[in-house]
This record gives sequence, structure tokens and C-alpha cells, in this order.
Amino acid sequence: MGWYVAIAAVVVMTAVAALRARSGSARQRALLQLCADAGLTCAVLDQFPDTTLLPFRLFAWGAAHGVENVVWNAAADDGIRVFDLWVQPRTDEARRTMTCGVVPLPFAVPPISILARGQADPSEEPVAGEVVHLELDAFEQRFEARAVDPRAAVALLDQRMMSALLRLPLRVAIHVHEDRMLLVGPVLDPGDVLVLLACARGLAAHVPSVVASLYPPRPSRGPYEGRWLQGSWSPDPTSADASEPS
Repeated sequence: MGWYVAIAAVVVMTAVAALRARSGSARQRALLQLCADAGLTCAVLDQFPDTTLLPFRLFAWGAAHGVENVVWNAAADDGIRVFDLWVQPRTDEARRTMTCGVVPLPFAVPPISILARGQADPSEEPVAGEVVHLELDAFEQRFEARAVDPRAAVALLDQRMMSALLRLPLRVAIHVHEDRMLLVGPVLDPGDVLVLLACARGLAAHVPSVVASLYPPRPSRGPYEGRWLQGSWSPDPTSADASEPS
């Protein structure tokens, strides 16, 4: 009797996997067609070498993860893209799949999280820092903002940015860390994937320029590069910058 139960379980699991594969293939074909019609680029496999280096735990979490169905506007050359991300927390757990958007930023800030109230964050990205209260009541009612450095959140979330966030047609969690903004939601329908790309580009257009003067971007080389080895940028010299005692 035990063999029959085991065989039946295998048959059911195989059937479920086959249905998911067919559903995924249909969604992928629809996404490819929509992107072709909209003049966007869509790649089944990730074409961006920096995805696994994004400064979020999500991209180094779990036993395995992968990036698929990447959509971007090649003509814009702005690094903004959306994609499906699957993560397998442990080898004995099922994969979790979500749709993400990435926006490069002209500055680098300590972690900021902007979470829609009453909605789960599929990324389970750690939320650090304290709650930051802002002056727009409509924003406070819909979102909770948390930041390691509240000044960074106040600088980023000016009136224009908060208004842009309130106009988002999709309910996504937003995490900002260093020079990247990450938008995360459940797996989206093909049409909503393109909507998420438009939302990401819209938010990029509303990023306040003043933030870069308060939080300079990570330098790729030069005398201040070593300061990033502390984990975040600091105006104070590191021990390597300090002069030797006489």
C-alpha cells in the first residue's frame, strides 16, 4: 500500500510541475511578444553581470537563486530593468519567485525601506533602522518608511518623490541601499511587468538631486575608495588615510 501512495504522490508532483512549466512558458511567450510590440528588449537569461552584486541580501540568500525574463529599454541605456527572480532558501524548500525592478542611483545611502502597509514583502529583505515620519498624510497612511539614517529618507522622500510613489499602480516593496533602488512584488502578469518598468523609470526621474550632495556615490578608484571598506561612506579619514605618527 505504501508503494501505491508514493507512486501517486510522484505522479501528482510531476503533473503539477508540468502545469507550472506550461504556464511559465505561456507567460514568457506573452512577455516576449509584448516587449517586441513596445520596442523593449527582453532576454530569457540575465544579460547584466552586476545583478548578483546588487547590495541586497536577496541576491546572496539561500541555497540557490536565478534571474530570468529580464526586460529593459536598450535605447535608454540607463541600467533600469525588471526581471523575475527565484530564490530557494534551503535545498529542502521550494523556490520562491517574485518580480523585481532595479534603478541605479547617483548617490549611495544607508538602507531605506518603503513598505506598503498591510502587504507582505515577498523578498523578506531585512528592514533596519527606525520609522521615519513624513509630512504628507496620504503617504503616511499608505506607506511605512524606515531608515538607518533618517536624514537619508527625508532627503530622498521629498514631496515630488512621495507623490510619485502614491501614483504607483502596483503595490510593491521598495528597498534602497547604497546606489540602487529595488522594487519587489509577486510574480506579475506580462502586462504588469512592463508597467513595473515604467514605474521604475518614473521613480528614477523623481529622485531629488540634493541626495547626491549629502551622500556621495561610491568611488571606483581614488583616495576615498578605502573609506567604503568601513561598510558605508564616511567623511572621516580611515586609518589608511591618516598620517603615521612622527
